Amino acid sequence: MTESEERAYVIGSQRAYASMLATCLRELSPAEPRPNDWAVVQLAEVRIALRRVCEAFGDNDWPDDLHLADVIEKHLERHLEGEQA
Repeated sequence: MTESEERAYVIGSQRAYASMLATCLRELSPAEPRPNDWAVVQLAEVRIALRRVCEAFGDNDWPDDLHLADVIEKHLERHLEGEQA
């Protein structure tokens, strides 16, 4: 498996788990949604979207626990600024 294929597999797995978590949260407490629970789903979805954007316009050389502002600044923005120069 190439590095690109492995990254695609990981991102696909993360999407599946985020979807399953969202379904579980809806089924466990449909009458009482808890914002903190949904924040976990949203964070996972944002990381997945950043991986996709970084793949196209930056780099994916960052761990999943890196602060999202650092991901944007160091692994996306620098690449985009470099293209404009």
